[in-house]
Amino acid sequence: MFRFKSSDEKFFALYEAAAEVICQSALLLKDMTTNYEDADKRLGDIVILDQKEEKITDAIIDKLNGTFITPFDREDIYSLARELNEIQDSISSTIEKMLIYETGKPQKRFNEMVLVLVDATGKIKELINYLRQVKKNPVQIMELCYEIKKCESEGDKIYRYGISELFKKSGDVITIIKWKEVFEQLETTLDRCEKIAKLIRGVVVKYV
Repeated sequence: MFRFKSSDEKFFALYEAAAEVICQSALLLKDMTTNYEDADKRLGDIVILDQKEEKITDAIIDKLNGTFITPFDREDIYSLARELNEIQDSISSTIEKMLIYETGKPQKRFNEMVLVLVDATGKIKELINYLRQVKKNPVQIMELCYEIKKCESEGDKIYRYGISELFKKSGDVITIIKWKEVFEQLETTLDRCEKIAKLIRGVVVKYV
């Protein structure tokens, strides 16, 4: 039986807090793409969000180590915390690379990918919120997992167009190298979003 005790609420609250942080980080990246002139001011903001996410991840692991009976498999609890943290790290790396490499104002395709990321992280937040009542919402959870997969596929398509246009339109090899790496980092972030969906889908299959 998949029943939650009051002590389990802490896990869900921490996951929801982690999902909120990655949503904020995705929006921060979006703000950078539309207001690139002030991009350097965002570094302090992303550092703060990184620290929040690390504290949440540590709290989940500490609780896991101190809890004998958990709401679902210990391995899944740890993996979910780790993957949420990986998304945060990847968003942070995208922002840092843009600033360190001084890439300049993003091109259209990159902005499109960022919007897909904002959509994906928003859906992850919805997905995490459903975990509290997973037995009551398997259909909604599965639909969101599918939507996140669609986001990842859309991001891959935009990535391919973006890299192609980068090579066609830029005559500067250094610029190509810089933006290619930033594009790849953003693609990795969307891949991480899909991993979250697969992980939660697995939890539903096990317990519903």
